[in-house]
Amino acid sequence: MAKIIFLGTSASIPSHKRDNASFLFVYKKNFFLIDCPGSIVYKLKKVGVNYKKIHNIIITHHHPDHLYGLPHFIHTLAYTKTPLYIFSNKKTITIIKKTIKLFGLNKKDFPCLHYIDVFRKEIFLSQRGLKLKAIPNKHISESFGILFLWKNKSLLYSSDTTICSGIIQTAHKSTYLIHDCTASSYFFKKYPSLYKMHTDAKSLAQICSGKLPKKIIPFHFLLLNRKEENKIKKELKPLKDKLIYPCDFYSITL
Repeated sequence: MAKIIFLGTSASIPSHKRDNASFLFVYKKNFFLIDCPGSIVYKLKKVGVNYKKIHNIIITHHHPDHLYGLPHFIHTLAYTKTPLYIFSNKKTITIIKKTIKLFGLNKKDFPCLHYIDVFRKEIFLSQRGLKLKAIPNKHISESFGILFLWKNKSLLYSSDTTICSGIIQTAHKSTYLIHDCTASSYFFKKYPSLYKMHTDAKSLAQICSGKLPKKIIPFHFLLLNRKEENKIKKELKPLKDKLIYPCDFYSITL
């Protein structure tokens, strides 16, 4: 059985109900933390997960809202001897290593850190029937989405991205899709620079009009304008029963 637990569903600027984007993928009692913004230990405790059971962290790119909580998370693991595997691209790994060294978190009292380049192999992790693959997206240099494969199911997490062929092609073969849905098309027209790095709700609905994915989960909401969330939901209406609209601390069994 696989499960998703959302720890945060907002974009770079949290709202009063949503924190920065992050979630847990759970498979056969193994936990995979996808991106690591702030207050991760607090959020894990809130959803009933022992933070000491987190051994795998995937950082999809080096923007601050996706990794600024990592030093604190490692700091909380002092004296635990917990091995921690950090999966990302080369550029992000370099930034993380420098940050860890800056805070002195590479000393013996802290976890043994193992860094894995997700682009080194086609399948960057294979564990107990679960396979993970990095899918290049179109956001910043070396950023990527994640394809989860298990049994006869698959989940694609696009991470932050504009519409791009690699993500679309993989999405149309996937059972489930968690995709960037930063704002409504109204908001994008007001701030057109967003088109270069993110996806609007109307475009997301259009690319998911076929039989697959079976379920679409919009993610990464930038709710800066009044009534913006209502506009997003209105543009996603064509997805009908395919749509799962998440909130922080919401869980889904796949």
